[in-house]
Amino acid sequence: MSDNDIVNTIVREQGVVALSSPPMASFGGLITWIMPAVMLLIGFFIYSSYVRRNRKAPEQLSDADKAVIDRFRNQIDRELDEPSAPDKAGTDARE
Repeated sequence: MSDNDIVNTIVREQGVVALSSPPMASFGGLITWIMPAVMLLIGFFIYSSYVRRNRKAPEQLSDADKAVIDRFRNQIDRELDEPSAPDKAGTDARE
C-alpha cells in the first residue's frame, strides 16, 4: 500500500480527527482553521465592550488622602536627597 492509501484507510476508520492537521480542501477543514481566530476576535470585542461600559470616572481624593500622599512624597524626597550610607566593607553602596 502507498502512503496515501494508508492515510486514507486510517481516515476512513477513525475520521478526520486522525490527521494531525485537518485538510483545507473541505469546508469543515476551512472552518477548523478559521474558528480559533474568529472566536478570539469575538472574545476581545466582548471584553473591550464590557470594560468600556463599566468604566468609572476617577473619584476625587479627600483631604486625608492628599495629606497621606504628601507625607509619603516628602519622605521619598528626603530619602533621595540623603547620601547613601556605606556598607559593611566601607565602600559606597552605589558602586
